[in-house]
Amino acid sequence: MPRSPVLLFGFEPFLQFKENPSEKIVRSLNGTSAGGRKIIGRILPVDYGTIEKRILTEIDSSSPSVVIGTGLAAGRSSLSIEKIAVNYKFSEEPDNKGKLQEGSHIDATAPDGIFSNIEPEEAARRLNRAGIPAAVSLSAGAYLCNFAMFIIAREASRRGFVGGFIHLPCDEKMASRSEYRRFPFMGLDSMKRGVRSVIEQSIELTIQAGGTTAANARRRTKS
Repeated sequence: MPRSPVLLFGFEPFLQFKENPSEKIVRSLNGTSAGGRKIIGRILPVDYGTIEKRILTEIDSSSPSVVIGTGLAAGRSSLSIEKIAVNYKFSEEPDNKGKLQEGSHIDATAPDGIFSNIEPEEAARRLNRAGIPAAVSLSAGAYLCNFAMFIIAREASRRGFVGGFIHLPCDEKMASRSEYRRFPFMGLDSMKRGVRSVIEQSIELTIQAGGTTAANARRRTKS
């Protein structure tokens, strides 16, 4: 019987960013494997109106044991392993459909915050030991990345898979362009190795939990 796959999300370009390192990494890892599990890479729209349905459809169709979201956080200089998703959507900048969010719950029936169960502290330690700069982040913002992370974390809690989110800096190609030179950057290959490392650690968590996940043992919610 085939092992359940890893579902990896990235985002399309948005706002002034005409390219997105999360999209590049997800496309490059799509169809490869980690820890004996196939990686299924999918690109999410920067669209409040469709993102939740898109994530749920992909989870339903692949029945993954691990779901990791990735997105660009221009201005950050290292990989940010997000700790908590906030049940809140607010944006001063529009999505790719031109829609703003004035501030409301993502899901009125869910807790105000849900912790990732990929063990962000250990993930960051492993990355730093491997020479890949990383840190635990306590804020995924309130834009589409936080929205995606909240849906992933909520479904991880409900369905019993391991799920989390990684924010990425700009890559070296972006930094070579004049409009992005003010932003810190990291090499795309290093970021790709970092994402793969977090995937492998997450697979280890599913193995430690006897083939399901460590979600029930490690999940904590904040209300």
